Amino acid sequence: MMTKLQAADIARRAGATVIIAAGKEPNVLWRLVEEGEEIGTRFPALLNPLEGRKQWILAGPKPAGKLMLDEGAARALRHHGRSLLPAGIATVMGEFARGDTLVLLDPHGVEIGRGLTRYHAHELRRIAGCQSDAINGVLGYGYGPAVIHRNDLILLGGGEGRE
Repeated sequence: MMTKLQAADIARRAGATVIIAAGKEPNVLWRLVEEGEEIGTRFPALLNPLEGRKQWILAGPKPAGKLMLDEGAARALRHHGRSLLPAGIATVMGEFARGDTLVLLDPHGVEIGRGLTRYHAHELRRIAGCQSDAINGVLGYGYGPAVIHRNDLILLGGGEGRE
């Protein structure tokens, strides 16, 4: 059931209304579509569907890694519409490349979002917890101050209003 609800959430965010109904019900599709019968649970489409890029981040390739954030970073993403900076990263999990999708976890291990990383895993392990202006000094180069820019980030749960 959890995967059905996750799929329903993805479809809703893409602008589609979803109905989850028992497949063993006789003529369930006919009754839903042609007769308009109210069977199952209806999940209405969101009024403002996500732009295509964010839909792809949410439903695209399987995430390649995870980042555990500190409380300040989680709050900045959820409530202030900010990009993820290296200073807010507590732990880097997995092996991933620049441009891969990452899962973002709050300090309690709850997924709060997904985003496209500008840095490889080995680079993030070196700059995690650092201020953005230290990136070039630590790595000898940089791809910008944000690890995940706000335009490459989608929040889940309580952050829908800020996307």
